[in-house]
Amino acid sequence: MQNKHAKPEIYRNDQVRAAIQELFSYEDFLAGMKAFVPPQLNKLILDEKDGVTSAEDFQKKVIRPFLKAVEQSSISNFTFSGTEHLSPEQSYLFVSNHRDIVLDSAYLNIILLEQGMRTSQIAIGDNLVANRLTELLFKINKSFVVKRSGNPREIYNHAVTLSQYIKETVTKQKDSVWIAQREGRAKDGNDKTQISLLKMLSLSNKGDLIEHFKALNITPVSISYEYDPCGYLKTKEYLDKKSNPNYKKVFHDDAQHLLLGIKGHKGHVHFHFEKPLNKRLDILEEAANPKEVLHSLASIIDKAIHINYQLHPINYYAYDQLLGSNNYYSQYSETQEKLKEFFDLLIEMLPTEKQVEGRAFMLKIYANPLYNKLSY
Repeated sequence: MQNKHAKPEIYRNDQVRAAIQELFSYEDFLAGMKAFVPPQLNKLILDEKDGVTSAEDFQKKVIRPFLKAVEQSSISNFTFSGTEHLSPEQSYLFVSNHRDIVLDSAYLNIILLEQGMRTSQIAIGDNLVANRLTELLFKINKSFVVKRSGNPREIYNHAVTLSQYIKETVTKQKDSVWIAQREGRAKDGNDKTQISLLKMLSLSNKGDLIEHFKALNITPVSISYEYDPCGYLKTKEYLDKKSNPNYKKVFHDDAQHLLLGIKGHKGHVHFHFEKPLNKRLDILEEAANPKEVLHSLASIIDKAIHINYQLHPINYYAYDQLLGSNNYYSQYSETQEKLKEFFDLLIEMLPTEKQVEGRAFMLKIYANPLYNKLSY
């Protein structure tokens, strides 16, 4: 059970070794891995596990080959840009939009690793450590837990501790940190930075707020998936919540999203690393008060993520379908029938009475990135 007042931390190397031994002692994990990964990769991981002595080792010897297998089976093209803005001598607070529970931070770290940089620590919600197997997997992979449950005082105290931990990690330990721009994934594709996230980051400020944010070396990352493997599940969840205000996801639902996100077809996946925002933060000095600073900073992060989002024919098609227009027909003319079939097949899986509302929501998942980009 998690200690309510425990400070965020990642596993030390000796804890990594012990956690790996525990992880591979579970029959359920071994059976799941055998069923989930190709035989050659399964053998490679089993051969390599005893030689793992650190989180970086685990990422190189286990996570990287696993992600390469995911890439071969479910990604048609994996690309990235903007790494020339990064330096191995610097540490960063990577703030990104959030599409996939596991792959967003995992692929970001593999990009860093292959560019000769230290991988980042990963902020994850406490909902993902409700199961011991997932807790071990995430924490071996340099993850620390963000507490989302508890009474208001506990949540606030944790936010203060979390803010201090992130600042010390970036400025003193010289380790980068990845955190999503909002709690949970943007289910409808509308990527917006939560003010509450920036407020949490500000809680460790002891002086000038703008200088505090500069010290964090905030670096937006725009993550684009051509196809969202969890689009149907997100739509179903949205409809379930509308019809039942008391609806709450359980761990099984998260696990379903997690597995489908890994195995489902994603098409072209692109990561763009924006320049650290430090020089752009000078404009925040015009803000009248701390609240305005937070809102202006959120807008700067949002703009960086929106304009660098890589669009595909499906985004233009969904946008036109929502508006009942053909403004962007030239962007998807060759794939129109294929895209229509893609949406029709998913919508037909919904109850008849929910298909109209479900279709609109699913189209928004793909249209919102274009809508946001056009707003600048």
